Amino acid sequence: MKIILYPFRVMALFFLLCSDTNSYPQPLSIKNSPTSEVADLVEKLVMADSKQSTEILTKINTIRNKHPENTDILLMYAHSLIGEKRYREGIDTLKILYEKKPMRTYLLTQCLLKERLGGKERSCYDDIVQLSEKKNLIDSDYITALFFTDMEKFKTVKQQLIKEHRFKESDFFVFTLGKEKMLHEFFP
Repeated sequence: MKIILYPFRVMALFFLLCSDTNSYPQPLSIKNSPTSEVADLVEKLVMADSKQSTEILTKINTIRNKHPENTDILLMYAHSLIGEKRYREGIDTLKILYEKKPMRTYLLTQCLLKERLGGKERSCYDDIVQLSEKKNLIDSDYITALFFTDMEKFKTVKQQLIKEHRFKESDFFVFTLGKEKMLHEFFP
């Protein structure tokens, strides 16, 4: 049994727990769906040893290949790969996911993983900053992208957000780790 649960494994488990706590019974079609099957596999992956993990990831990938347009399955597969420290495969899966369902979080995760693997991805982060500013989205994705690209602007935005009471000083604690430690904290 694995002693340490990686952040994405914990998120996957949280997703599973939240999806099962609604007060309405799920229709039979949802319980027997490919998405539900993958969710069950992800739940097993959380406590699996390395041999079992490989088998479970293979099963998830098989289901993913049978249902290529199902972005929920693709997201669970990407998180599972990342949780298993298969970062390059996770990046490739996130690229596919981003093409199907463009969300800045998917792009940010790609940027962070690339940098975690030793690449410098300033243009990747710049894309997130530009998308955020274009849509006036001031959130953790934007702030994180600023942190990795433009420290002066990051500091200015941070102070402004704290002054406007949109964020608390404690919301920025993770950034005190520095870039390298932060990356290793998110992706051990």
